[in-house]
Amino acid sequence: MEGCENGNNDPLSNSISEVTEQSELFVWPWMGIVANIPVEEKGGRYVGEGGSKLRHDLAAQGFEPLRVHPLWNYKGHSGFAVVEFDRDWSGFTNGMKFEKSFEANHRGKEDFYTAKQIGDELYGWIARDDDFHSESIIGEHLRRSGDLKTISGLEAEDERKTTRLVANLSNVIEVKNMRLKEIECKYNETSISVSNLMAQKDLMHRAYNEEIRKIQQNARSQLEKILKEHEKITMELESQSKELEKREKELQKREAQNENKRKLFTEKKMVLRF
Repeated sequence: MEGCENGNNDPLSNSISEVTEQSELFVWPWMGIVANIPVEEKGGRYVGEGGSKLRHDLAAQGFEPLRVHPLWNYKGHSGFAVVEFDRDWSGFTNGMKFEKSFEANHRGKEDFYTAKQIGDELYGWIARDDDFHSESIIGEHLRRSGDLKTISGLEAEDERKTTRLVANLSNVIEVKNMRLKEIECKYNETSISVSNLMAQKDLMHRAYNEEIRKIQQNARSQLEKILKEHEKITMELESQSKELEKREKELQKREAQNENKRKLFTEKKMVLRF
C-alpha cells in the first residue's frame, strides 16, 4: 500500500475534477475493487489478510471506506476485495479518488488486466458495468450487493427526490400556515370573548357598587327619618308630660280650694244649727 500514499497530490486532484461520462454505468451503492491482495496456500486453501487492515490503510489515505469485503471461494481467499463507499455523492467522490490514486501509480484496472507481470503491488478501481456483468466472484458479489446506475440517472433521481421533498415541505408549510391561521382566529375569538366578559364583569361590578350605594343611601335616609321621628315624638311626649303635670297641679290646687270651701261650708252650717 506504500505506493498509494501519494493519492492526494495535485495530478490526482486535477484528475478527479474531470467530467465523468453521464451515461457511464457504475455499481451503486458505490463500490471499489482491490486486486492482487497477497495470499498464501496453507493446508490446501489460500489465506490472506482480512478486510480490517485494508480498510484502515484506505481510510488513512482519505478515501473514507465504509467496509472492505475480501472475496472467498472454494479455494479460499481469491486475492480480490470489494470496498464499499457512502451512498451519496461524497461516496462517489471518494471512489473516484480511490481509482485515480491507483491509476496515477499505473496500478489501475487496465494496468491489472494488460500487465505481463503484475508483481506484488495492489491494484484498484471503481466498479462499473463490465465488473458487474463479469462471470467471476467479483461479478457475483456486485450483483448481490448493488445495481447499475448512471450519473445522469442518479442526478435525475436526486432531482425527483428534491422535487418531492420540496412539494412535501410546501404542503407541510401550507398545512401549518392554515393551522396557524386557525389558531390565530381562535385566539382572536377568545380574546374578543375575554374582552366581552371583562367588559360585562366591569359593568356588573359597577352596577353592584351602584346598587350597594343606593341601598346604603336609602338606609341612611331611613335611619335619619326614624331618628327625626323619634326626636319629634320624644319632644311631643315631653310637652304632653309637662302639660299633664301643669294640669295636675292646677287640679290639685282646685281640689285644695274646693276642700277649703267645703270646710267653710261645713263650719257655717254648724254655726247656723246652733
